[in-house]
Amino acid sequence: MRVLLINPPPYQRVDEYDTPNFTRLGLACLASHLRSHGDAEIEIVDSKFERLSYAAVSDRIRQFQPDVVGLTAFTNEIIPASRVAEMAKSISPDVVTVIGGVHATVLPDRTLEEFPSFDCAVVGEGELTFTQLVGNIDRGESIAGIPGVHLRADYEHRGQRLAPQPGATPERVRTVDLDEFPNPAWDLVPNATRYLLMTQRGCAYRCTFCANPNGRTVRMRSIDAVMTELHEIIARGGTELYICDELFTVDRERTHALLDAMIAADIGSKLRWSAQTHVNTVDRELFAKMKAAGCFICGLGIETGDPDILKRMKKGSSMERVIEARQAARDAGLPIEGLLIVGHPYETWESAMRTIDFAVELNPDRPIVGVMVPYPGTEVAAMAARGEGGYRLLSTDWNDYSKQIGHALEFENLSRRELEILQMLAYVKVFLRNRRYADFARFVWKYHSEGLAVLRKIVLGRMPTPERFDSETAAPAPAGVSLSEKFRQ
Repeated sequence: MRVLLINPPPYQRVDEYDTPNFTRLGLACLASHLRSHGDAEIEIVDSKFERLSYAAVSDRIRQFQPDVVGLTAFTNEIIPASRVAEMAKSISPDVVTVIGGVHATVLPDRTLEEFPSFDCAVVGEGELTFTQLVGNIDRGESIAGIPGVHLRADYEHRGQRLAPQPGATPERVRTVDLDEFPNPAWDLVPNATRYLLMTQRGCAYRCTFCANPNGRTVRMRSIDAVMTELHEIIARGGTELYICDELFTVDRERTHALLDAMIAADIGSKLRWSAQTHVNTVDRELFAKMKAAGCFICGLGIETGDPDILKRMKKGSSMERVIEARQAARDAGLPIEGLLIVGHPYETWESAMRTIDFAVELNPDRPIVGVMVPYPGTEVAAMAARGEGGYRLLSTDWNDYSKQIGHALEFENLSRRELEILQMLAYVKVFLRNRRYADFARFVWKYHSEGLAVLRKIVLGRMPTPERFDSETAAPAPAGVSLSEKFRQ
């Protein structure tokens, strides 16, 4: 079997996630598990990291001639992923196209109905499911009924109709022991200086804006497994790392043990790293040890400065606890990244200004302010669809579902333009009210592309120019594809 795993080109090249300096962790994990359980020939095409156009991706597909194409996508990446699947089908009609990732996990059947270029969807953690799927295809066995695999209603393969009856797809039980999975196949992607690493999966909190695709039960890798991967990343030339756990410090005893191992191995002198966590799970001692282990900044979910909104979002924190966590980081000398959202349910100009004033008071070293996105599977999405919380849904185009430069929703009493003005105002006030003029200049320089795109959108009222999709490469969906009417309900 020849299996090609693809991270599709971005819809637009504006923010750092459109042109990342790191490769896609999920695809490296899939490749590693698949390789350890068979003899498939595997390649990874990371279009974003490699800065590939659709035409270049088409060339890679032609060169490799895959039997299976696996794609991954967040919600704002699902349309580009469908276009790549279209290209693969146009090159080789018999290729099996598989979509995975958060969006397909939350909306598997709807995704397959909406995008006929996908043959099947892998729901949840993909390692076991995708490996079984590829194995069945290789042996000529049916893929209907594989736990975690959803098939398009009219799907046929090699003349055999394989679509199961509605509701017949069994769920895949989540793997408790993450050490059953081998370390990511970093050798199949280009070397990078920055890497992503996950030491655990899952989050016990129930924030209204999060779909939590890894489940409510936190499952952890062993410290030995994490340390082995850290050494491998360093050997590959990695100098910076983002630990992408939902909550890095959720188990304090285990976190201390991991940090002790990192300090003993002198990881901090070879690799600087960052992470994010919950304000309820940190203190000065933990922050100090994180810094000693090489952490250069820690993200804290502040979200809002309005006490009533904070209670309604089910985050489990309080204004007082946020202040305590911020002070603990300051006392330990560890910079923080303050993660804030404008556009919570029932948001008003006044409540958003309270958030901005709270951010000024906290003075995070790196403020990150997003506009609320009604991601599928979240309580916020359900409210927006019903018109609750003051929401007015503006778009059913998945390309608009981006935190920094999106266009998914506004409020009855707060326009999209006003939300974006508040977003920009938050950045300006945090830096200038705290007289951090040099920091502000560096921040503007680093994020000038995103900033200019937001400013243009405020003035012109439209999204940035999408990435070119050449009709000669494959039959495209038009830029700004909207969902069909049945999905607007």
